[in-house]
Amino acid sequence: MFLRNCWYAAAWSNDLADAPLPRIFLDEKVVLFRTASGRPAALADQCCHRAAPLSRGAIQGENLACGYHGLQFDTSGRCVLVPGQTQVPPGAQVRSYPVHERWNVVWIWMGNPALADPDKIPALTWLADSKWTVTPGMIQVHSNYEFIVDNLLDLTHVTYVHKKTLAGDPREATAPTRTERLPNGVRVGRWMLDFVPPPLFAKAGNFKENVDRWQFVTWTPLSTVVLDVGCAKAGTGAPEGDRSQGISIWSTHLVTPQTQTSSQYMFSYARDFALDDAEMSRLLLEGTHATFMEDADIIEALQTNREGGSLDGLIDITADAAQLQARRMLKRMIDEESRSVAAE
Repeated sequence: MFLRNCWYAAAWSNDLADAPLPRIFLDEKVVLFRTASGRPAALADQCCHRAAPLSRGAIQGENLACGYHGLQFDTSGRCVLVPGQTQVPPGAQVRSYPVHERWNVVWIWMGNPALADPDKIPALTWLADSKWTVTPGMIQVHSNYEFIVDNLLDLTHVTYVHKKTLAGDPREATAPTRTERLPNGVRVGRWMLDFVPPPLFAKAGNFKENVDRWQFVTWTPLSTVVLDVGCAKAGTGAPEGDRSQGISIWSTHLVTPQTQTSSQYMFSYARDFALDDAEMSRLLLEGTHATFMEDADIIEALQTNREGGSLDGLIDITADAAQLQARRMLKRMIDEESRSVAAE
């Protein structure tokens, strides 16, 4: 049910500090840590001696020490020190996972280490670009990851779920969308011309009158969804490419499965305006969090009603085109990976 040979977002770079960080990815307990030299690492969160969680231990230079008996493991998972004896027992090893730090995100590869190519990490340049200010956050959603991806690719729910944050004009509910199948993903988007601005954007852009609003969503398997969203004063040329009379936001969503019914949901708003405005950062971070908690509420309700992330037995409507394309692409990738593993 999980695609293993791909990069997943494990943590924001700033989350790796002086202590080990426990996580669950694809039903596996993992501990993340940063060595004294600054290198990120990931190991199975279970000591090979008495199965104590290594996340309860401490970072010792370039190693991670178990908090039960002090055994130390390097970033490859090899035990390099056993207190009180000179010999390390043969086979004293825990699983290590390939990790790579890029765009202020620590990425983890849960599948075959030989296939872990950093060039396959999605290009999220704005997360590490001084021309943009980023407000990152993270929540846990008690839902299968596919429901979250479905929700992000669905632009029609905004009118009904986000009345206090993102919904601005009743016409949004029926504004048409266009779905594109990409070589490695799915894109859906729309323009809404001369619309009432949504509350969050009205505050951020100080819009007093109607706006031309855009929403474009791109999903890259498996964990990355990027929203190019914004508003500009109506009639100032945004649809033709001139966004100078508005605000642009790259909303980044990094969804990593924990179990069949829970997901780690990292998100950020990156903006190219009011770069040093702390109040603007607070407004967008709090607004973003409120918006995603609205999403989490309805998504978790879906999960309660369904088994895993299945949609079997349910009907589809026209607005589901992007979601269905993504689900089909993901299923094909998982099936191909399963056949490849079985053939080995």
